[in-house]
Amino acid sequence: MICTVQESKEDVYDEWLFKVWTDSSDWCWHCNKERNKLVFDDQARTICCVQCGHVKTYADTDWKILQAKKYVTTHYMPGKYLFATCSVEEIFQKYLRELNHVDWSSWLLHDYLLAKMKQDKAMQDKLLEVAKLTVNKMSYDAKPWKTLFEKMDTPNSEMLNQVPQIIYEIAEKKFLKVVPKEELSTILQAYAETLNSIYNYSRWKGDRVTCWISSEIIKLCDTESYQLEFDTKYFGCDPILENFQEDILAGKKRDFDPKETYIQWELCLADNYIAESKALPAVWSAYKALSAKLGLHTTWPPKTIKFDITTVKNVTQLVNDPELFRFYDLATDLNSVDASNACYYAKYFIKKVQELLPKITSTKQEQTKSAYIT
Repeated sequence: MICTVQESKEDVYDEWLFKVWTDSSDWCWHCNKERNKLVFDDQARTICCVQCGHVKTYADTDWKILQAKKYVTTHYMPGKYLFATCSVEEIFQKYLRELNHVDWSSWLLHDYLLAKMKQDKAMQDKLLEVAKLTVNKMSYDAKPWKTLFEKMDTPNSEMLNQVPQIIYEIAEKKFLKVVPKEELSTILQAYAETLNSIYNYSRWKGDRVTCWISSEIIKLCDTESYQLEFDTKYFGCDPILENFQEDILAGKKRDFDPKETYIQWELCLADNYIAESKALPAVWSAYKALSAKLGLHTTWPPKTIKFDITTVKNVTQLVNDPELFRFYDLATDLNSVDASNACYYAKYFIKKVQELLPKITSTKQEQTKSAYIT
């Protein structure tokens, strides 16, 4: 949120405990200490760190873009109700006073379908009451409204797709107020990166619904066909999204282990990269799977162990398997000069990781983590 006053200590404390999602653009990267909160000054168009004193001033247009990005993320967060804090009467009061018929109806549609995904019957009933109140007070024909809710209650994956579509359209509309259409692609790509962060946070919190919505909005943001293909494959590998729509339409709630499914996801990505002859990202994904199993890596909070040759060497020593480092070293060294040979050793690196994973017990995780930190 853009503000001129620093947030309270309690709010910052909650964010750094990650009770709520916060973007890395809100943190100072010039401090020695981790995650110092930046203060946004709307009057001066600056961001500053009260700890180290670093200040950055924005041009008017750039500041408006920054505001738009933060506004969209704050007010239209994937997986959150657009009418979140409103009573039945307050939602009705927004009709035609704050929102036109089309926008208000799309918000109603979004929240009702989101409630269906979350199996939130109370919210669905509340929105049904809103519709009845609107029909009565505006003297509308009840039949079209009845048809709309019947359509939303019918098992139909196309209706579920309305949720990410509505959020995307709201974001696009907001962005077009601050950038010309020809520059929209750039701001949408930045928005997609933010959504990726939200995806990782939501995954860490075990929020499957928000993960699916975020991934679908990201696909809508990707205007380049190659990027769309990449994102479709990337999120399609994540086990937590498997059969998502089918489960929702069947009223099935699926629990998942965030760490184990993350490991499966990275291994699947590694195999996909190998199939595309991309040795380096394949090795990275396999390494992330291993370090996640060891408790040294998480997608969120952002306290990942730096991925470099020294780190891999240390991890290799901890798991007591010199071949792991040898395969890593050969794959990464050959990557730029001999792609086929790099992939050959990357395959062995992945295979070695797959062999090691079942051998790493909870006790071994704690011992490894302790030894690494020491």
